[in-house]
Amino acid sequence: MPDTAHNRWAAHRADVLTASFGALIFFGCVLRFWKLSGVGLWYDELWTVVGASNRPFMEMYREWILGDAHPPGFFLFYFAWLKAVPATEFWARLPNAIAGVLGVAYLLFGTRRVLSRDERILAASFASLSYIYIFYALTVKQYSAMLLFTTIATVTYLEIVRSRQMDRRAAVTLTASCLALAYLNHFAMVYAAMLIGLMFLSFRSDADMRRRTLRVALAYGLGYAPIAYFLYIQLRYSIDAWQPYDVPAFLASLGPSFFFDDPQFLAGALAVLGAGVIARCAADPDARRELWSTRNRHLLTIVAVFGGFMLLLGVFKPIFYARYFLTIAPAAMLAVSIAAAAAFPIERGWLAVLPLVFFAHGAVVQYRSIDGLQREQWDKSVDYVLESHAPADAIYVLGANMDRTEFDYLKVGDVDGVFNVRNLRFYRYYFRRRGAVDVAAALKVVDPTIESVQHLAARFRHTSATIYILAGHHVQYRPDALAALRSATRRMEITPMNATLVYKLTF
Repeated sequence: MPDTAHNRWAAHRADVLTASFGALIFFGCVLRFWKLSGVGLWYDELWTVVGASNRPFMEMYREWILGDAHPPGFFLFYFAWLKAVPATEFWARLPNAIAGVLGVAYLLFGTRRVLSRDERILAASFASLSYIYIFYALTVKQYSAMLLFTTIATVTYLEIVRSRQMDRRAAVTLTASCLALAYLNHFAMVYAAMLIGLMFLSFRSDADMRRRTLRVALAYGLGYAPIAYFLYIQLRYSIDAWQPYDVPAFLASLGPSFFFDDPQFLAGALAVLGAGVIARCAADPDARRELWSTRNRHLLTIVAVFGGFMLLLGVFKPIFYARYFLTIAPAAMLAVSIAAAAAFPIERGWLAVLPLVFFAHGAVVQYRSIDGLQREQWDKSVDYVLESHAPADAIYVLGANMDRTEFDYLKVGDVDGVFNVRNLRFYRYYFRRRGAVDVAAALKVVDPTIESVQHLAARFRHTSATIYILAGHHVQYRPDALAALRSATRRMEITPMNATLVYKLTF
């Protein structure tokens, strides 16, 4: 009887812990919808929303897709999506929030063939409460969908290599998820190809499985062929090569990005996890065998091979930014989840309290981070100008001349032109959203150069005119141009708005 009561209490305790993990997972999913609207779009979001809406397909292809640093899949999706819904913050961000929730749900309910119950709960908890997972679920960028398909491809690969079988369902799932990755991100394309390559190595002595893998590889290659040109553009023109190396900043950003922003707590938690794994392995031979299972060896191989590729590439290219390493995040988090499930099994309630405390703390940190989330305030700078300008005041946008496309600037290596050529369209988008259609049509672009300042000074000197110049996404007048502008005006006010500026000039 005492044993029965003890068993009932243990089962009840496990149910309470499971429900607590479930509540935290649900909370993380809710955070993905916390800031869908009410906060204006930032530069990268405007890039997609403005570029994919209200324009013919060939114009979008020529002026937006060709100069993009990513494959065209995300743009193509939004070209269709924004024909069905308004091009507003909520509707533009909604698909990414849904993709984020689907990724968590897949880990929780769709991985039974590969993960144990505890592993599924902990993997879903990590994904649900990871800052970068939440952030990109709230952002019009391809990374939320990329994380979803990377998770599906990785789990399907593990299912195939562990069982050494590949039925039609697994083959279709792996091929489709790999193609989705290839259409979303160049690094993800490499990751997908790596998974297929590792399958060949795993089945090198199995003729039937080699043939099945070859069919997956052929389908993947044929599906990727139509967009291979975009990889050539990326390699030929090094679209992102302007970024500086800052390895210490990259390393410091990994914990806050992939978990949450509390470095000391996180370091302590990882130390506890390591100690827990060591203690469990020392005390339980079965745990040692499980941790070194075929599935886990394949998972570590994925992390090692792709991580090695990224580190090697980083020797030649400035890729040490957390977003570029997102492709490896699902596999790495699966590995951490498996280790945590081995060290702190939920049926042993006093141990499972430790990861529960970790995720509860993470939930509090993430709520504060997301609730205070700020974007580049293109919308607020437009509101400021509309509230304060007089009808006769001219309004300009600091950017690049629109007589060339983004791809034209890219071909001549003009990085500023590549990014700044869109600024006029971005501001027009928000002026039109505010009903100021005439103001949007009258907007003109000026370069952030001293020559441009001299042209403005010659036009407005001694006119007593007031003009506004909008500057978004960190673009601003250089020191020499700013000094010339000060000397040419009677008064100059600069209003900063979270990575955007508004210059108010009185001549």
